[in-house]
Amino acid sequence: MSTEMFNPGRFWTRFPPTYRSQEMKILAEWIMAGESGTVVSLSGAGRATLLGYLCRRPDVLQTYLRPTDRQVVLVPVDLINLPHYDLATLYRAILRSFYEIQQRFERTTQTRIRDWYRRTEAAQDPFLPQSALRELLIYFQGQETSIGLVINRFDRFCESATLQMINTLRGLRDSFKETLFYIVSLPQEVVYLSHLESIAPLRHILDTNVCWVDALNADDARQMIQYRTRHLARSINAQTMHQLVDYIVAITGGFPAFIRVACDWWLSVGNQASEVDWVDTLLQKQNMRHRLRELWNGLTQEDQVVLSELARHQIRYEPGIEGEAEAQSAVQKKGMQQFEQQYTVLLPRLAARGVCRYSRFGWRINGHLLTAYAAANVGQSRGKIWVDAVTGAVFQGSKLLANLPPIGRSVLQFLTEHPHTRHTHTALIEAAWPDDVLKAGVTTEALYQAIRNIRKEIEPDPASPLYIINWRGQPEGGYQFFPEGRPVTHQYQP
Repeated sequence: MSTEMFNPGRFWTRFPPTYRSQEMKILAEWIMAGESGTVVSLSGAGRATLLGYLCRRPDVLQTYLRPTDRQVVLVPVDLINLPHYDLATLYRAILRSFYEIQQRFERTTQTRIRDWYRRTEAAQDPFLPQSALRELLIYFQGQETSIGLVINRFDRFCESATLQMINTLRGLRDSFKETLFYIVSLPQEVVYLSHLESIAPLRHILDTNVCWVDALNADDARQMIQYRTRHLARSINAQTMHQLVDYIVAITGGFPAFIRVACDWWLSVGNQASEVDWVDTLLQKQNMRHRLRELWNGLTQEDQVVLSELARHQIRYEPGIEGEAEAQSAVQKKGMQQFEQQYTVLLPRLAARGVCRYSRFGWRINGHLLTAYAAANVGQSRGKIWVDAVTGAVFQGSKLLANLPPIGRSVLQFLTEHPHTRHTHTALIEAAWPDDVLKAGVTTEALYQAIRNIRKEIEPDPASPLYIINWRGQPEGGYQFFPEGRPVTHQYQP
């Protein structure tokens, strides 16, 4: 790979070499091992920017890689806007991706790439571009060059791709295990994808390594704010500028999508920004509410309940900016300790997503804007469904589900004991109906009515379920249960 002749462009050179250093370290380990993986984040965290930086700053990536004789080249592949979703187009799109970054290779390799692409760019027979792509990978195999195909929004590709196209990507990886690997981005974990069947051939390759992209750290957030508001530096004194930059970091929590809205508003009002309440003003802006809602919808129902409860603790016991918090009473401290103990596993998982963090005051939601949004949604989410091990009673969060009919309770208890698994209609009937019932006579319509009654009790919107999801299959379909209530952004569409 020749990084000297490669010009990443002005946009990417403005990012410092330390940008997203924690995530870059994780991805570098995958790359060194030649392993595929998935980059995941909530909406607005900037995973697309991270992948762009990873691909277009090979000079920075090189500093994270251990010395080796094996070269590594990352190839960004756009599979979202394909003109057709067939094998010939898929092969040509991958070859075109090599063609578009040919300057990263030595001259002899550039010539080969141009030749293979030009020979097949108009081919309708998939065998021709497939052969060209395989020849190219065989060539890199002989050159001891590792190739990483980096695919953003892989979920959108899977929505339209045929199973044959997904199998082709798996087949290429299997044929060139020492040469080819994939890094793809998703807006959520694989298990929550509404089109799980389409990604199935690649699932075990992609979900072995997962990198969650959270909010920017303080240094990266400051750099982004300073760049976007650089024109204001001429009219605002340095001390005030520094204070406002730090304040934007505090209210946005470092989420790039929130930072953009805050900076654009600051640019529009200029020096008047110091005269208003930023949080209240930004929460009234439609684009900020939209970005907050998108992030919020990427959380499970259980996540939302926990964050709303955490926001309630923060606002009730610690008004104002975190550093100005008043001393808590013994009762208040005990309540917070009980909350933290109850969610001792979930809180670190939410921290990995960037929505909360642990400070000297305990667990806190990341950013004043998200804190206010979470507080405004107290009581709107349903929480996790669980069964009391002693009484067998079924709860949703802290609410006892007392109105379930007996068969509905039996079905829900079984699903709770076997979460996330795809159960066929027959398996559910066998497991949930009483032993004294002739199960061969129980129809899928009876099961459907039981599920319908359960959904009326547990779903925020029974027409768009988040807990009990239909799945279709041959010779029969069934249901899949998410006790945590999967994210709204990936809910089942009947």
